[in-house]
Amino acid sequence: MQAIINEWQLGTTLNQALQQQHRADFALWLAVLSPAVQEMAAFYTPLPKSAEVNATLYQQLSVRQRRSFAWQETDAAVLAQLNRSAQTSLRQLKLQSALTPEPWVRKDDAKKLDGRLMSNLDQHAIRRLSGKEPPLQEGDETVLYEMLQELNANPLPL
Repeated sequence: MQAIINEWQLGTTLNQALQQQHRADFALWLAVLSPAVQEMAAFYTPLPKSAEVNATLYQQLSVRQRRSFAWQETDAAVLAQLNRSAQTSLRQLKLQSALTPEPWVRKDDAKKLDGRLMSNLDQHAIRRLSGKEPPLQEGDETVLYEMLQELNANPLPL
């Protein structure tokens, strides 16, 4: 099954449902379309490049770089040190944990989503997460001209 992204993939069914006042059909076809407006556009704009963090700013402010949330090789030694500090005094433990923060997760995978969350996503969101881009469509100005000529020849009743 191919995902319906653009209105042109529906053909005239959306227009016929609107013209014949079939509200349920019209609502169904609108719901099938992708909610992402940028995918319905006739043109595609380039993605903005993310601003990279300047390392010299960290050095100028004497601030240490942010650590990742994942487990690192040095964390075993840090946790052993925290365990020894916990046995000596609470003040020492607080100081040590502020200087060397503990990991939050085992693996740092930003793209991993919970299974329950993935099961509730629609097909368009799953396609965007997988990185599959919709095919670029060639714009044909002659089709628009022919449609305008047909509308002028057969105007719709008001």
